[in-house]
Amino acid sequence: MKKSIVWGVAASLVSGVAWAHPGHGLTTGFAAGFLHPLTGWDHLLVMLSLGVWAARRPQGQGWQLPVLFVLAMAVAALTAMTWLSVSMAELLVALSVLVMGALLLAEIKLSRSIQLAGVAVIAAAHGYLHGVELGNHWAALAGMMVATALLHGVGWGLGRQPQSWASSVSRGLGGIMLVLGAYLGASLLWA
Repeated sequence: MKKSIVWGVAASLVSGVAWAHPGHGLTTGFAAGFLHPLTGWDHLLVMLSLGVWAARRPQGQGWQLPVLFVLAMAVAALTAMTWLSVSMAELLVALSVLVMGALLLAEIKLSRSIQLAGVAVIAAAHGYLHGVELGNHWAALAGMMVATALLHGVGWGLGRQPQSWASSVSRGLGGIMLVLGAYLGASLLWA
């Protein structure tokens, strides 16, 4: 049952996917910003997986990762609202899907400084692209930050489930992300 839900979500995410970061119809306002991370599969998967991965860190070490993500994303978005260039950030977002998928599948042990640096880079790439899309719509940025934090929370909750279930979620989500991340990266490189 659980696997069929994960595969159903995965199938719905690939329909109509062509770029790492389409506009998703984002216009203005808090609600538009809040809905944006929930309708873009790249953001949705990375936020959920970061929450799961952070929850599975040793006691007391994981909570800083989602907090850092939201802050780094906001700083990069604010930077992008004044300086626009997208191509490298698009590629970094595609790579973030692959990296988070690999981290979930491999359960690699990373030093604390590498965890923090990696989360900051991934967050900055996502934030930069959001900032480009948002222009000067501050309320939309606030909504996006709230939705991002909530997605991290959902992922955290999934990662804190009993070990066998959390491992299954990690492996399933990681596998989906590797496939979709590879597709996304290929579509960017061949576009």
